Amino acid sequence: MEKIYQKIIEQIVNSGKRIREKSGKIQDIGVTKKNLTEEDIRIERELKQIIKDFNPKHEFYSEEENENFLEAEDVWVADPISGTHVFIDGLPHYGIVIAHLHNHEVQFAAVYDPSMNDLYTAYRNKGAYLNGQKIFVKSNSEKPRIIFNLSLGWKDAASAKKMFYELSDFELYRVLGSHAVNDSLIACGKYNGVVCLAKDSFPYFASSLMIKEAGGVFTNLNGDENIKPSDRVFIGGDKATYQKLKAIVEQILK
Repeated sequence: MEKIYQKIIEQIVNSGKRIREKSGKIQDIGVTKKNLTEEDIRIERELKQIIKDFNPKHEFYSEEENENFLEAEDVWVADPISGTHVFIDGLPHYGIVIAHLHNHEVQFAAVYDPSMNDLYTAYRNKGAYLNGQKIFVKSNSEKPRIIFNLSLGWKDAASAKKMFYELSDFELYRVLGSHAVNDSLIACGKYNGVVCLAKDSFPYFASSLMIKEAGGVFTNLNGDENIKPSDRVFIGGDKATYQKLKAIVEQILK
């Protein structure tokens, strides 16, 4: 699998460098949904072609043209442009995100942030990396730094407001852009924890492995590490911070 992983990495980096020049200069072509560009479609199609050329039995699950999760031994989950709205607006930090699942367990993840030219990668049982250097989560017992990832598509405004209020006891941040990039910042120790209220699950398969391989915990609302396509709530961070955040999330949403 090392060869296909490397090919995928090269593809997302090359795509990211191309779209960086288009950020803020590209149209939203969405009709049935907002925040869709020709680059979302192109990147998704190119990734799918690489994977199908490698092994036609591998299935592909992605946001634009491959939204049906097909059961298979090997499934690739991609978010061709995570944070398309900021890409369209010419703001950081959008990303290109992909993960490989074998028997529902994430084996490999890659997140590329074109705004910073930062490549995050993770390999099951082999660690997480930023631009080739191993990364680790960090703890802060005094006042953990928390990111609150709230999707534009999250429908329950009341729970979001309550979550923001409860999380304000921490050093709380709302970081614009891709949730997968934000979650990768947890993995490299820039922040200590994250709560995600999401509109879909596409980027979080990669987030789960990235944070786990960096020494942290990342789960769905039920505490499961194996993310499911139907999941919409995610919690992550170093082990102590994760436990605090999970208790808050459960109190509000369960």
